[in-house]
Amino acid sequence: MKRSIIFVAILGLIMFSALAAGAQSLLDNPDFKRAQELQRQSERAYTEGDYDKAFEYAEEAKTYIERSNVHVARRVLVYRANSWRLRALTRVNYFRSVGVDPMYQDVWARAQEDMALAQRTYDQGEYEQSITLSQKVLNALEPVRPAARK
Repeated sequence: MKRSIIFVAILGLIMFSALAAGAQSLLDNPDFKRAQELQRQSERAYTEGDYDKAFEYAEEAKTYIERSNVHVARRVLVYRANSWRLRALTRVNYFRSVGVDPMYQDVWARAQEDMALAQRTYDQGEYEQSITLSQKVLNALEPVRPAARK
């Protein structure tokens, strides 16, 4: 009886993890597919009364779903870093096209350096650092005004 309760709890965890993981494209990875297959095998074994085998399959599925969740979290982090990087780059490009009020030249110079560093850290896979730098660029450019037109 205890094994069947544990089995049901593990299946619930697997299903909750799958739902919480997000968009289907993020779940399109080998670990998630293997977890789904193991879950089906576990359910089949449970239905057939082979509780030990059902438990084994469920435990193995749990391992694969955890690996899948790591993959999903990584993909989400890449997406967030890219979004912040693009927002900062759009703002930098705006000021490149219109110019910067001379009063903000120091801020502008530092923002360009930080933008280059945000890009470099993104390219190196240091996504948290890239997010921080991109946000720093946006915050720094908040008070900056375009150059006066002549």
